[in-house]
Amino acid sequence: MKKKKKKLRGMTLVEIVISLLVFALLGVVLVGVGNAIDAHQRAARKTTDKVAVEGPVAEAQNKNDALLLNDDYTIEVKAEGAASGVEVKGKLYSVERYTVDENGSTVPDPNNDPDNLKFIDIQKPVAASPAPNP
Repeated sequence: MKKKKKKLRGMTLVEIVISLLVFALLGVVLVGVGNAIDAHQRAARKTTDKVAVEGPVAEAQNKNDALLLNDDYTIEVKAEGAASGVEVKGKLYSVERYTVDENGSTVPDPNNDPDNLKFIDIQKPVAASPAPNP
């Protein structure tokens, strides 16, 4: 008897199409997961940045560690060329580190950052009185 040798054949077109579909599906899933992770990281970064900016303000507004700089602080906000605007009154605080000397006066720490945060404990704004006409 003669032995027949099997011819090796390649993949059929159907097998190639199915494998391409499987790899495309895996690619779509990976892109979706990557986009979800990216969106989550952006939201976390935004929250972290917000906490970094607003955290010192919230901590300072506790007023236990804040230094009162001015008891009667006023800001006038008005449009350019306007005769009057709105006055905002409040108390100006600083979150700079300070020490109290032997006389009871507050002395700023020489190692303070020059861009230290200051905030105003605002009272209700009132309309500014119009400027007198000469």
